[in-house]
Amino acid sequence: MTLINKRIHERVLYKKKRLDSYRPLSPSLVKRLKEQLCVNYTYNSNAIEGNTLTLHETRLIIQEGITIGGKNITEVLEAKNHPKAINFIEDLVSEKKEINQDNILSLHKLIMSNIVDDAGCYRTTGITIGGAVFRSPPSSEVKPRIDELLDWLKRNPEEYTPIEIAAVFHHRFVWIHPFIEGNGRTARLLMNATLMKNGYPFIAIISKNDRPKYLKSLMEADLGNSTPFVNFIARCVEKSLDDYLEALEEPKILTLSEASKMTLYSQEYLSLLARKGALGAHKQGRNWVISKKDLDKYLISVGKPASKTK
Repeated sequence: MTLINKRIHERVLYKKKRLDSYRPLSPSLVKRLKEQLCVNYTYNSNAIEGNTLTLHETRLIIQEGITIGGKNITEVLEAKNHPKAINFIEDLVSEKKEINQDNILSLHKLIMSNIVDDAGCYRTTGITIGGAVFRSPPSSEVKPRIDELLDWLKRNPEEYTPIEIAAVFHHRFVWIHPFIEGNGRTARLLMNATLMKNGYPFIAIISKNDRPKYLKSLMEADLGNSTPFVNFIARCVEKSLDDYLEALEEPKILTLSEASKMTLYSQEYLSLLARKGALGAHKQGRNWVISKKDLDKYLISVGKPASKTK
């Protein structure tokens, strides 16, 4: 069964191959990128769940150990805990350990330490999820359902690609909703662990600006259509690859307005292509940008001449 869009998948594989050609990466570059991505990942993952810390405040907490005045202690702890959880999944991958019940609970404990009393424990009560179109299984079924999910992850009976299996695992984990709190944050890190085990770089970030699209595609998966969610995650993986390649290659980055002046397409049409996933663009903040190399690759794929420098 194929869930991922062919064009998006081809772009991701092309960019991954480009990144792999630079391995082994410079230790100083890896360290710098990981520090940046750790802050960005922590900020966005927590913001999706309602944390009001800014990116700058998150950076101060993580890198400088500064406590932000006027902020809820829970929000500060969420920022402090995440880097430890990220290190945990990195170790999991580097030591080639399988995801199992014990390290799922250990991961949740790291994420929710000193925030909830039951950090590192499955829920023992039922749960109602506001706005959900499904009912999570009763608490008595949580552990066996997680066992089933882990067995599925190990066997991959549908022969999904790494991105497909990571995204479907994320959705099914959230559907089980094994914890009272912290399900999304745990699912996103476990998803990244499965990607990293398959050679994808640290770490795919779901932007807080894309929260509506993220939740909408998850809801579609709840209704039986996993394709939008898989392709949403694929775009997040592509953005992670773009971050690494920009650091390595220092490519010419164009806004879509600039790109339109170098092609026969309007900015509006390029934006539509970007939103549909047909164009290898990615967001910087709220704006779409694209490397000249990726713009030329798209133009050639549709039989158009490469862009002209102006």
